[in-house]
Amino acid sequence: MKARLLSGSATLGLLLLALPIRGYAANKMPQLDFANPLTTSQLVWMAVILVILYLALSRWALPRVGQVLEDRATRIETDLAVAKQARDAAEQAVAALNRAIKVARDASQATIAEAIAKAKAEARAHADAQNARLTAQIAESEAAIEQSRAAAMASLPSVAEDVANALVQRLTGAPADRALLGRALAQAQG
Repeated sequence: MKARLLSGSATLGLLLLALPIRGYAANKMPQLDFANPLTTSQLVWMAVILVILYLALSRWALPRVGQVLEDRATRIETDLAVAKQARDAAEQAVAALNRAIKVARDASQATIAEAIAKAKAEARAHADAQNARLTAQIAESEAAIEQSRAAAMASLPSVAEDVANALVQRLTGAPADRALLGRALAQAQG
């Protein structure tokens, strides 16, 4: 039985090989030889396979692909919305940071200006105090000098009298006349 099947299939195979050769011999394309029952059955099976393939794709594969594409588009839109929100939040954070930096800079400049003004005021007060102290010391010194000068001037006639008396005594060897010496000194002052 097995041998019979093999010989039948070999015969069928040779017959199938002979059909296209016969079409070539008649100068026709065997694929388009519709008189051949094998070509017709191939067309019928091709139509059946295409209908089955169409139904399988339209009912099962393409809806899955469509769902994947929709999910992907939804995910992309969601990601873009999240990215836009993150960008907006980052821009707001940068704007808030810039405002905070400006406020801090203004505050620090105000603090610096206040410290400089305070230091200048303290320096001016210190300088005024030093000037007042020095003016008082100068006034005291001038008063002391004036007193010393007045004392020196007051003692000058007696010193001059003593010096003149000492000179006369040294030159003449005798003490000078005090009355005559007093008149001469009064005349020199006057």
